[in-house]
Amino acid sequence: MKKSVLAVSLALVFCFMSMSIVGTSAYAEKEIRVGHLTAISGPASVWGIANSRAMSLGADKINENGGFKVKGETYKWKTIIYDHKYIPAEAVKALNKAIYADKVSLVTIMGGSPTLACIPLLKQNNMISLNDAAGGKSVTNPDNPLVFRHNPGIEASYAVELKYLKEKYGIKTIASLNPDDETGKANAEAIKYVNEKAQFGFDLFPSEFFERGSKDFTAVLTRIIAKKPDLIETGMTDPTSQALVLKQARELGYKGHMLLIWGPDPAQVLKIAGPLAEGAFLGIAITEPGTDEAKDLYERYLKKYPADEWNGNYYTHSALYDCLTPAIEKAQTFNPQVLVKVIEDMKWKGAWGNYSWGGTDLFGIKRQLLMPVTLQTVENGKVIPLIVTDVPPGVLD
Repeated sequence: MKKSVLAVSLALVFCFMSMSIVGTSAYAEKEIRVGHLTAISGPASVWGIANSRAMSLGADKINENGGFKVKGETYKWKTIIYDHKYIPAEAVKALNKAIYADKVSLVTIMGGSPTLACIPLLKQNNMISLNDAAGGKSVTNPDNPLVFRHNPGIEASYAVELKYLKEKYGIKTIASLNPDDETGKANAEAIKYVNEKAQFGFDLFPSEFFERGSKDFTAVLTRIIAKKPDLIETGMTDPTSQALVLKQARELGYKGHMLLIWGPDPAQVLKIAGPLAEGAFLGIAITEPGTDEAKDLYERYLKKYPADEWNGNYYTHSALYDCLTPAIEKAQTFNPQVLVKVIEDMKWKGAWGNYSWGGTDLFGIKRQLLMPVTLQTVENGKVIPLIVTDVPPGVLD
């Protein structure tokens, strides 16, 4: 028992003081381990695979350029990937392994529900996490100062994309469909927040929910379509389910607009929905590289992975190490309380333009990634970019 307590205590000391730095001597190149908890399998794997690969590519880029220095010591990144299948209990299990067995320095977690489940353990270990997660204020709040939301804020997406659809197509009524978990429930509140904050004046029907992993949406879509909304939007629904919702809504005769707002995979949408995808809007998914940073990422991707597996979600997750590395170099410490103060003020260039942190007005703390919002549509069987724009002021800050 004493040995067990001692082992746990030593692990905690590493997290507090040195953030689990691994090295062989004062002059050796040292390794900073990052635990990446994501969905490599299951319905959210389209997100998870792109997420994990983009993170690894970002770490590789830093390492290939010689790593980074803190107080004269050279460090390089090591990314360790864990498959939590988008199941909260699996995420907690993976986090325990990452902290106590693999001695990671910090973590990234995909998914609002998995992140929320992991927060008590993160707090216990005084560990910074940068997460591809929704979950609203239950995840992001002043009581969780070490928890960052390293993904586009869906509030920003709503603010930009709904404004575009209102002005161009006269949208007045909206029906939302979300997974029946913490992520989906938080998102049902997010669209209400933006509608009020931006003074859009939309008539929002009560959000409908489904169990993650569902493949038949006929019943819920029948209820939604009966309300005759101008727009059906799929909230925090995973990519595979978004494509199925689009297909099944059209098969049920829905003629209105459809917005797959949260990271759909264009190739999957076209494969599953086929001709029924025509006219659909796709958020956060522009595929073609449009900046030097985006082109660099795409070229790096092609050296390691098949071209036909590329999708626009890679851009969303590519900038973590481009922020984290210079933040550590500037702070010249791995102390979490010091480091987060530097991270929150970072500004840098990402795949689609200017990146920074915000969210104070909504969450009470600056922990939400702010990055350009993108929107595409399907036209003549092809995915066509429509807009790339910065987050409008007054939505998250």
